[in-house]
Amino acid sequence: MPASTPSKRPGQQESLIPVLSCGSSEEAATLRGLLDAHGVPCVIQGEHHRSLLGMLGPYVEVRLLVPAAHEEAARRLLRPAPTPVPDLEDLPDPGLARRRRRLAWAAILILGGPSLVASALALLARCS
Repeated sequence: MPASTPSKRPGQQESLIPVLSCGSSEEAATLRGLLDAHGVPCVIQGEHHRSLLGMLGPYVEVRLLVPAAHEEAARRLLRPAPTPVPDLEDLPDPGLARRRRRLAWAAILILGGPSLVASALALLARCS
């Protein structure tokens, strides 16, 4: 028996600690697979209740529960990865988006201008 696992007497229950609430059963199953792959036992609470309730299922909270002895390892594995800060050269140029919008409006006016003017004049002629 590994030294990190506490000894358990027969009939003794090990308490389960909630470590994460999930948005769906699929998300919980994916995270359970991650924990199982690293040797952390995991139970999904609310998974079956959610499927049994049909339309009301999304109101049931789905939680990942782990034994108290594995709580720290589970929290470490489920911690979100840090996101890198992008370099200024990698960021999109806001001036480029502005120039593209202006070009699009110019194209609409040039290409659609005569037909829009003709349509407006025809509409005005009908109304008079």
